[in-house]
Amino acid sequence: MKNVLTKSPLVACLFGLSINTANANDLYKEMGITKPEQEAIMSAINSAREISKRAEQYNGLPYRRDAHAKATGCARATFSVNPDIPERFKAGLFAQDNHQYQAWIRFSNGDMLVQADSKGDARGMAVKVMDVPGKAIAPELGESHNQDFIMTNTPAFFNRNIFDYADDMTYLAKFQRTKWFISLFPPRLHPKQFYRAIQTVSSVIDTPLEAQYFSMLPYRLGHNTIKFSTKPCAGMTFANKVDKSNPDYLSRQLETQLANGGACFEFMVQEKLPGYYMPVDDATAIWSEKASPFITIATINIPPQHLYSEQQQQFCENISMNPWRAVEGWEPLSSLNKARRVVYQAVSKYRHQQNKAATPEPSSWCLAEEGESCDPQQGLVVSKPTWPLPRCFDRYAEPIDGESLNSNCK
Repeated sequence: MKNVLTKSPLVACLFGLSINTANANDLYKEMGITKPEQEAIMSAINSAREISKRAEQYNGLPYRRDAHAKATGCARATFSVNPDIPERFKAGLFAQDNHQYQAWIRFSNGDMLVQADSKGDARGMAVKVMDVPGKAIAPELGESHNQDFIMTNTPAFFNRNIFDYADDMTYLAKFQRTKWFISLFPPRLHPKQFYRAIQTVSSVIDTPLEAQYFSMLPYRLGHNTIKFSTKPCAGMTFANKVDKSNPDYLSRQLETQLANGGACFEFMVQEKLPGYYMPVDDATAIWSEKASPFITIATINIPPQHLYSEQQQQFCENISMNPWRAVEGWEPLSSLNKARRVVYQAVSKYRHQQNKAATPEPSSWCLAEEGESCDPQQGLVVSKPTWPLPRCFDRYAEPIDGESLNSNCK
């Protein structure tokens, strides 16, 4: 595609790809990005690339994401819109109730460094729903007809907005993790943000399938401002005791549970209500569940499957998630989400270039090479009964030739 963004070195730097519908100023106007926000976004991009570059010296190749660098696994799933959702939520992906989509889920640890799963950290769940009808809301990400939902297992973030985020990232790029939150020289204290950061990095879980995950940031669904969350379906069971001595025990738990049975999550939304403190541009704020309980509108089912083929692990490393990859009827809100649109794309492009890797944008569960056929049940654990089935309906029945019909019955 032809690049028409010649007027903006910033956007050229951000995307390195083309947007046919608008020049840079049109994009800024469309998103409502102010000049100070543009500067903050550029700073965040430079910091994120520096994090990826410096982390490679610790992690080794390949270059990884500046956050959620360690994947605990990517799983095939279905995303089913429930048949009885309220009319006000029937928009975009959710316009057609009682409809099922295929999806991919990437579970991850939040840190920039690949470290033992037993170390406190944010835990991520990113869902890519495929073959969603509708027009893409961010044309520069392509008309893939996919929609991404990005979540962590904490309900609030440790930066309020894009300016907090950009400032904090300058210190993270130097691996000075607490310097933005608290400092004597120069004097600086961000107590609420520091508290949220402590909450985030204190999380230790037994399995990625047991946690509840939150969007942290707000979105518009139809005419409603919402946050979203996933939690395990009622009735799911998990191991009572987990050996955390293996540095990759979360991957092992995920592998074991999905090899022997499936998993299920409820997908829920929480509405912003008038008269309550539910700010759009303060990601450190937790919206009251007492005032506005989460409402389930979809179900995520993860069928029994094998996760760790070499091909699937490579796919899990290279897949890219962006909250702006969505169809009309859905819109990310807040200055942080504005930043994510361009920062995530820029960092994704940077690491894929460094790794000389393509960015897969899947349209199905198939992971076959281009031109190869693919088993529709690829990766799934499918139980097949032995044949012939034992016929044990009448223990007195005998064939006229004298052989027992029930010889394989117990």
